[in-house]
Amino acid sequence: MIAQRLLGILEDVGGVLGSFVVAPGGELLLRSMPAELAGADLALTASRVARVLQCSSANGIAPRDGVFDFGEGKLWVREFMRGYLCVLCSATVDMRSLRLTARLVARGLPAEL
Repeated sequence: MIAQRLLGILEDVGGVLGSFVVAPGGELLLRSMPAELAGADLALTASRVARVLQCSSANGIAPRDGVFDFGEGKLWVREFMRGYLCVLCSATVDMRSLRLTARLVARGLPAEL
């Protein structure tokens, strides 16, 4: 599946641990994550990310991307036409490379996931 291969491209950026795609309503559409970060916890994270960004939009703030810091890592989120592209990465990730690569991946994702 091309969408799965596109998510794999993100892992070429040093410090990226995995990625997933969330629908605007919070449903988990696609994932390329380590096994220990899959399942119900990932689905819950997906719905929380969508709710936080929807609350921002409802308050007049239209974020295109954002970083959620936690522990020793980051969850970088970018809004795109089909929802949100979420990338789990270490604190030392090169954010410029991540943004450029994520933009290309988001553009390449098919309309139907």
